Amino acid sequence: MFTDDFLESLPSDPEWALMALCEEFQKRDAAIEMVDDGELQIDLYLEAYAAFEAFVDAFGLDYLVPELVDDEQSTVTRIRAYAINTIKAIKGAQNDKKFSDARSKYRARFGSGFIYEFSDGDLSRIQTLLNELRDEIERSELFDAKHKQRLFSKLESLQLELHKKISSLDKFWGLIGDAGIVLGKFGKDAKPFVDRVKEIAQIIWRTQARAEELPSGTTLPLLTSGEAEQRDDA
Repeated sequence: MFTDDFLESLPSDPEWALMALCEEFQKRDAAIEMVDDGELQIDLYLEAYAAFEAFVDAFGLDYLVPELVDDEQSTVTRIRAYAINTIKAIKGAQNDKKFSDARSKYRARFGSGFIYEFSDGDLSRIQTLLNELRDEIERSELFDAKHKQRLFSKLESLQLELHKKISSLDKFWGLIGDAGIVLGKFGKDAKPFVDRVKEIAQIIWRTQARAEELPSGTTLPLLTSGEAEQRDDA
């Protein structure tokens, strides 16, 4: 049903990749019907079902596949309906996100709502660090292919989010959590990855502290606490 070349070409974003799987299934489904004059080839549909199920499970997506039934025609109907409904749901969710992101961007531009503003130097440095993280992940042997794909997807999302003025820093703090997980799994071997994320965290904290009107020079408590513990252990 799905060729290796097609699977290799899937987008890095899991939702877009699932939508591409569903769209490719629809193309294959139409071709099967035309070639075989409507004769049911259940093996091909079961292969598509298995691909959907494995992909959703691998990336923890909410687009759960329906249960199989004994009747072959009903099974095919369910798989077709799943592809149609999943494409609609993902497009709807992505459109909602695009609208939300655009609204946040223009609210930031026009000064409406609470705004975080990067200095030109910090903005440029974060871009550099995100690019370095991408390179570090690409050549690292710590991460398997799926883990790399998840991290690439998050970095891509951050780079799309990054503007001089933004209304939320939540995605950047999420990256800090990822760094903690990597550090816990790989220890000192993860230092090049963690060091770059730590520098991003310092910039994000500085930006947030300035927006929240904290005293100048206020340090990030979490990092300060961790550094103190490391000194005590030494």
